Amino acid sequence: MAAKKILLRICAIVMIVVTPWFLALTTMFPLISSPFLRVQYARPDVPPSSRFSPEERQSFAEAAAHYLVSREGIEYLANLSDDDGLPLFNERELTHMVDVKVLLGQAARLDIVLGLLTAGSLGILLSQKETRTRIPFYLLITSLVAPALCISALIAVPLQFRWFFVEFHHLLFVGDSWLFPRSDTLIQLFPERFWFNGLQSWLLLIGAESIVLGIGAYVWMKRE
Repeated sequence: MAAKKILLRICAIVMIVVTPWFLALTTMFPLISSPFLRVQYARPDVPPSSRFSPEERQSFAEAAAHYLVSREGIEYLANLSDDDGLPLFNERELTHMVDVKVLLGQAARLDIVLGLLTAGSLGILLSQKETRTRIPFYLLITSLVAPALCISALIAVPLQFRWFFVEFHHLLFVGDSWLFPRSDTLIQLFPERFWFNGLQSWLLLIGAESIVLGIGAYVWMKRE
């Protein structure tokens, strides 16, 4: 009995702690898509490209996004060229895109692990009478974690976005491999303001998911 109680407590803790991270990682991947790019480029605060027309930028950005979420090798991007027949991405940019794809692959695998932990913990709690009725409460607590972090980030990030952006890249990439001139394709496609807006969109989506989860948990509690 003692071991069973410990297991159920661990499952409850895992669900409360892991689920917000699972939601955060899962929400990140839809942002690497053509519709999201289209919405971002339509925003008036995103500066236009000095090298590409809006149509070209959308097309080239979609190609970059496709590379990141597909099984395409780096030659997919290396074979792209501009109107003058010159390679669209230089060697430094291609190396960085390889690094980004590796990082996204690690994030995807972590997301699967977190999803399995969440589903497994939920399944064990549902299988036991003594914890089945407490699941809505656990989910309600879970739904409060992410919004608190998102609200804090939405307030802090605009004030220190440059610091956050630099430290994020220092943490995940080697040296200055992520620094590029403004004339390079990656900066023309994805200026700093694009990332600022993308981060805000990501946080807002996480918050919205958590609100939906919280409402569902509250309704479930009322029915119980």
